[in-house]
Amino acid sequence: MRFGCSTRTLLIAAFLGTLSRHALGEGRIVELAIRAGEASPKASVLSVSQNDEVVLRITSDRPLHIHLHGYDIESDILPNIVTSLRFTATATGRFPIEVHYKQDRKRQPLAYIEVRPR
Repeated sequence: MRFGCSTRTLLIAAFLGTLSRHALGEGRIVELAIRAGEASPKASVLSVSQNDEVVLRITSDRPLHIHLHGYDIESDILPNIVTSLRFTATATGRFPIEVHYKQDRKRQPLAYIEVRPR
């Protein structure tokens, strides 16, 4: 099969457009509601794709200090106010979201952000 110059150019442009769209990622909003110190079971793993621009919207019924490990993002969460954490999901893997206390208590993660490769 032989392609003319303009057909080949269109095929290359279509391929590069698809490739760049996947490389750039998408805007993603993920929600995490915390009640009585626990996340809802359906929010235990929040999945996004590599290079997505992520907004993690967190609400809680009590004041907390949240840490997203792997991305080293921390924030104070005030009761009944939505707190947004913004980051680009560049690193792939599963990263815990934990509550940090002033005391040195160990705590199981509330949830995980899972960043899947593109």
